Amino acid sequence: MKVLFAESHNLDRPDPLGSHHYIRLFKEAGHDCLWLGPALSPMHIGKPDQLNRHRYRIWREGGCEIDGIRWLVPLTLIFYYNRPFMRSLYAGRNQYRFCLPPLAGQLQKIGFAEVDLLWCAGPAALSLLDIIPHRVSCYRLADRLDQFAMIPPSVGIIQQELIAGVDFVLASSLDLREWALESGGKEVYYLPNGVSEMFFQPAGQRPTDFPSGKRPTAVYLGSIDTRFDLKPLAAAVKRLPEVNFLLIGPLAEVRLKGEIAGLQKKENFRWLGPKEYKTAPAYLQHGAVGLIPFHDSRLTAAVNPIKYYEYLASGLPVVAPPLRELMAMKGPLHAYRAGDEEDFCRAVREALAGNEKEGEAGRQKRIKFASGQNWRARFTTITEILEKKGLPKSFVNRQG
Repeated sequence: MKVLFAESHNLDRPDPLGSHHYIRLFKEAGHDCLWLGPALSPMHIGKPDQLNRHRYRIWREGGCEIDGIRWLVPLTLIFYYNRPFMRSLYAGRNQYRFCLPPLAGQLQKIGFAEVDLLWCAGPAALSLLDIIPHRVSCYRLADRLDQFAMIPPSVGIIQQELIAGVDFVLASSLDLREWALESGGKEVYYLPNGVSEMFFQPAGQRPTDFPSGKRPTAVYLGSIDTRFDLKPLAAAVKRLPEVNFLLIGPLAEVRLKGEIAGLQKKENFRWLGPKEYKTAPAYLQHGAVGLIPFHDSRLTAAVNPIKYYEYLASGLPVVAPPLRELMAMKGPLHAYRAGDEEDFCRAVREALAGNEKEGEAGRQKRIKFASGQNWRARFTTITEILEKKGLPKSFVNRQG
């Protein structure tokens, strides 16, 4: 089966998202997989940052292959971005119609002129519904993109058109499921995020850059982006000197750079930047608490945080605001009022005290809850949907 993922993130992103896990499971099942995107535009060429140089190199070389998955980066003359002359609906709806060289020719050259499954994950995928002949199409809806500052507000309209245009929608949260149904989705399935099996591994050697000493360490693993609320965490760094606070992940919200630099001067705070995903379990296994310090917003109301499952699989108690998804799961959680600095500190203290009181029994309880939330189980649900949509079982479950 030929599977094409139309994406807005690099295939080799250091902190993989749901689609990264799913395409690897499709590949593991023996299917021919292509990761398409994110697109480049003339405005990106020549920029000094590493990310754009990396994408340009892949475009210039006609694509690459990572772990048996092909990756193609198109160059489009029309780019959709939240800047003057670039934020029009026309640009958002037609990014892949103006590629150099033409996208259809590039796909023909590598054997993807037609596909069995067209997996849409970013707004640019809308035009692909017409460009690429396919047997089944789906849209993995993981965010309300109109809540991100760098994306034009009109992206909500494009998302709704994508929802209505595909054969079925996979919504990662209850909020997104409701929105997809309201937006005319033909078939909408609630499929939350999951956790990689590697987070269930026994504790290994402590990473050399992990905080040393006897203080317990509260860890945040993931992108530091629009959702991240630094104020409660900064308050906890000052008010809880007996606790280390460790951030691991890329800094996407540039305005926080100065504040994080200031916190770096504190003995009990450390930001390590992005790390290879395969090293993430080692950091969590030596932590004491997992943190999800998110704002209370329309964006976070629709979030199903992958890190929640990763923390629990590593045996960590979780401190987070009462996000709708977390409350609906009824899993282990030390909730605090979003934005409330004192309540955040209370929740961290409570989680640490729980470790002392519950010990290994509490840890195993959290691991057991996470064990039923793995990506492989979610993938099984997807294959069952594909069978219902007419892809023969021999194709869906084919092993290499």
